[in-house]
Amino acid sequence: MMDNPKILKLLERQRDILFDKLKGASISGLYKEQYADIKAGRVFVFDNGERRMLNDLKKLSKETSHDTLYEDKLAEYLQLDNNALVSYFQNELDKVFKQIIGSGRQDEIQALFIEYDYYYHFTSSITCCGRQEYPSIEEPRYISNEYDYNKQILFLDKVINFKLAWVDCEEFSNLDYLEINYQLEDLFKLHSRVLIHKAIEILNDEGKMNFVKIRPFTFYIKEHDSEVMILYRLN
Repeated sequence: MMDNPKILKLLERQRDILFDKLKGASISGLYKEQYADIKAGRVFVFDNGERRMLNDLKKLSKETSHDTLYEDKLAEYLQLDNNALVSYFQNELDKVFKQIIGSGRQDEIQALFIEYDYYYHFTSSITCCGRQEYPSIEEPRYISNEYDYNKQILFLDKVINFKLAWVDCEEFSNLDYLEINYQLEDLFKLHSRVLIHKAIEILNDEGKMNFVKIRPFTFYIKEHDSEVMILYRLN
């Protein structure tokens, strides 16, 4: 049975692998890598656009103004007030638990799926499902064939709001030939999973999870139409 210290390590590892990758990069350096990949034939450019793209990448690799912005964004991640964010997610989750208790169906629920949409649509929905076997997950994956989604007990819309934890990365969304904004957004999303895990842990220690009757009870998290990750498990 997967325990919560292991789940926390998995969540932190997924986040830290991405951070280490981002920390070792720069915007100008990413352009240099693309230029080198095309020149070496590791990347093929269609429609006879190779010469123009190489010229563009050569100019962009010499432009270092975005490097400072990029470093500032990674510094912003490191300077987040994590204690305040954990407290914020405690309050958000507490409101969810009160809604579940208010429904009168808390005794039927064995799993809770937090699902969010695109990055700047900050509110999430929660689907609560009934008694059955639920999988342990070490790496995010699709699990639709591993449990019966039809055993849905309760659906809560527009609940946990991620806005405070998901820092604005739009200044990187219009860079030619790069999609680094998505990787930066992923960093903040993965970090928010760690924060929510810690918030659940505190609420559990405070007895706020005593309403859960069916054990093991599993929390999952996912982006819409994406892989699922385990978040917390009450054994």
